Amino acid sequence: MFCVHIGDTSYKTPVKAKPTTSNVLVNGKAVEFEAYNINGNNYFKLRDLAQAVNNTEKNFEVTWDGNNNAINLISNKPYTPVGNELSKGDGKEKEAVPTTSKIYKDGEEIFLTAYNINSYNYFKLRDIAKAFDIGVTWDGANNTIIIDTSVSYVEN
Repeated sequence: MFCVHIGDTSYKTPVKAKPTTSNVLVNGKAVEFEAYNINGNNYFKLRDLAQAVNNTEKNFEVTWDGNNNAINLISNKPYTPVGNELSKGDGKEKEAVPTTSKIYKDGEEIFLTAYNINSYNYFKLRDIAKAFDIGVTWDGANNTIIIDTSVSYVEN
């Protein structure tokens, strides 16, 4: 039996987030992300992903609703930058805590794996790609993650 008491944060046990060492191409262009590998999956800052695919056919807006502790994702709407997107990290391992915010896509609650690292929400790349039908592939020979908005998402 598992019980969580209101105000109890023990269920938010931090996990290790190691900086992702892979190269990333977005629509053929090299883009630097502050991304982390958590339990074998790549996690990207949500606003960085929105900025990277902005002004493409798969763009999406990100808004924050502080009153409801909710992240709102809006399909087919240009992203509005807040000013610190795609900034380079320090390359050091961090602690990641599961995100407690609710997540809505086009008004419907969705359930995605996300972590909070230094007050920013990081989402599993494949979850966001699937939610917005963005192609993601792995080129192991070149240690490169390929994000392609011109193709559909395919389960790996």
